[in-house]
Amino acid sequence: MNHPANAGTIVRALAGARAWTRARSCAGVLALLVIPAVAFSGCLSGKRISDIDAPTASATPAVGSPWVVPPGVVVAPARRGEREIDGLYPATDPQERCCWLAPSAVVAAEKPAGAGLAIVTVYVPDYPFFETRPQNLTIAIAGSIEYRGDVSPGVHRLRVALPAPNGEARTLRFTMHIGRTFVPYAEHLNGDHRALGLILLSITFG
Repeated sequence: MNHPANAGTIVRALAGARAWTRARSCAGVLALLVIPAVAFSGCLSGKRISDIDAPTASATPAVGSPWVVPPGVVVAPARRGEREIDGLYPATDPQERCCWLAPSAVVAAEKPAGAGLAIVTVYVPDYPFFETRPQNLTIAIAGSIEYRGDVSPGVHRLRVALPAPNGEARTLRFTMHIGRTFVPYAEHLNGDHRALGLILLSITFG
């Protein structure tokens, strides 16, 4: 014997089950789309900077982990382990990219014999602070300004002419002045009250 009422109940139940399955599937897809966005939104709030196609501090550190400085930067043995060196903030986590610079910083690098050019690689995170306030950078060597320009969010490989190219090997000091001061605490990212400028990734020569 047919029971129309029961049949209608079964059809409605099946339809409800299918709708619930579709909703659950969509929620899973949305979760896959949303989670990566959250995971990479802000290295200063406990997250690391994502891969940006530049040398990592842990790949060729100037000193051993867990205290690292950017590749190419040299530090006097007596100062290794310090938290701040002339405006450079060494990284204490070997997996994070380093290193933040203060608005005024001096870093040293060993120029090989015959080099006429320095490649200074810097990174500006894509935080709203930098989106609305383009950063600017001045680099001087031996008192002579060799680079001045704006640096937008992203990686920048800056070609810096050396004041005395093609000479013998020697230590050069790069004086960097950064136009805008970034304070993570003021931007509600975390409790870091340091005045920062941008991230120095490496110094190489050509």
